[in-house]
Amino acid sequence: MTATVKASSAKGLKSRSKGRMGYVFIAPFMLVFATFYILPVLYAIYLSLLTKKRGVLGEVPHDVFSGLDNYIRAFQDSDFVKSIGNVLIFGLGQIPIMIGLALVLALVLDLYKGAALRFFRTAFYLPYTLPTIIAGLLWGYMYSPNLSPFNQMFKSWGWNTVDFFGPTMIYFSIGNIVTWTWTGYNMVTMYSSLQNIPRDIYEAATIDGATNLDIARFIKIPLLRPTIGLTFIFSVIGTSQIFSEPFVLKQIQYVPDNITPNLYLYLAASRDGNFSYAAAMAIIIALITFGFSLIFLRFANFGERE
Repeated sequence: MTATVKASSAKGLKSRSKGRMGYVFIAPFMLVFATFYILPVLYAIYLSLLTKKRGVLGEVPHDVFSGLDNYIRAFQDSDFVKSIGNVLIFGLGQIPIMIGLALVLALVLDLYKGAALRFFRTAFYLPYTLPTIIAGLLWGYMYSPNLSPFNQMFKSWGWNTVDFFGPTMIYFSIGNIVTWTWTGYNMVTMYSSLQNIPRDIYEAATIDGATNLDIARFIKIPLLRPTIGLTFIFSVIGTSQIFSEPFVLKQIQYVPDNITPNLYLYLAASRDGNFSYAAAMAIIIALITFGFSLIFLRFANFGERE
């Protein structure tokens, strides 16, 4: 009986010791996560509840608590509301195209082996390795009214030139940069998932007379549904945060301030110095993004298989 109690006590101490070691290992991550994510979010919420009061002549401006005034102002700001609508419409068109293209490329790569596989996988992934600013500058040159090689080519063919910074084309121009940059990243994610599918399934399907198209349609794509859903969620989050592309293009040619919410709130903070109002807009964007992601996860059911 005593031996049993001692053994049980030793087992309990060993279990608690392992539990403490687990906390030790995750402590560095939690510290970084809290410092660079949780605390900035909490500070943004606090800042969004303040308003700078200028007061009488000679009085130093100071922040005062204003409650939800900044949030009410944001929803009454037609430019901010329009910027949210711009991103929603942009995402409805750009995200399916990017995810669909990444899926096609991943399925094609899955058919290759050897040097051809390594070459095309690297070539498709290479745009993602470039900093977003560099990609924006590169495509900004391609879109430039005076330097665009596309317009020079159109002129040589006798076609009309294209204003890539026009009211309508600017969305296609930004969408092209985003698609060019992120398709390879999503492709690699899907391709990695394809490598985890047992090859025996393909062999059995081939014996039954299935073609590569049949295997892709009825085996690969259904098994990729969780990964497709994951890349879709990441794309929704990324689209809501679009900033670098329009910011870089704005330095080259005129781009509306309200083309994306992040650009609009950045300009509100940098030009006007209204950090509290910018913080409120940032919180609103985060909540809208969270809401769309939650709705998508709730109704898409990418993780469920029939």
